[in-house]
Amino acid sequence: MGSGGDNLSAATHRPSGTPSPFLSKLRGESGQGVVEFAMVAPLLCVLVLVFVDFAKAMNYWLDLNHVAAEGARKAAVNTYPTAGEYQTYIRDRLETTELRSGGTDSVPSGADIAICLPEGSDVGDPVTVQVKVGYDWIPFVSSGAFDIKGTATMRLEQPADYSGVGTCS
Repeated sequence: MGSGGDNLSAATHRPSGTPSPFLSKLRGESGQGVVEFAMVAPLLCVLVLVFVDFAKAMNYWLDLNHVAAEGARKAAVNTYPTAGEYQTYIRDRLETTELRSGGTDSVPSGADIAICLPEGSDVGDPVTVQVKVGYDWIPFVSSGAFDIKGTATMRLEQPADYSGVGTCS
């Protein structure tokens, strides 16, 4: 009787160091890629959002510089009689409503437009146009706003009939 029990026990007994079928399934590598992707996916999503937000800020910077150059050209040839008309012209030339009037999480207030005549209003004197807007990086993360500024300076081709408005820095 003793030997029959020993044979049965030897048949079901695995050599030491060999895992049970259940443990070998747990230790398998199937599904490892999914777990690693789940760990990396949030970082990838954040990076994509940062890149998109940076591209938006760069687009706004280019637009502000372009519009400042247009405004400086108009001011250099004395197109309008008042600084307010230059400001209206420049604001209308801005690419997006967000830049014109603000009111969003990224751009809380519209662009500030300054037209400066630092040396006077005679022919050959510089006229500087500066368009500036406060921009908040990734609004759902309180990273703080910074200014995006576009500036252009040109020499007056005609004496300026208008006086400057705002301060250029």
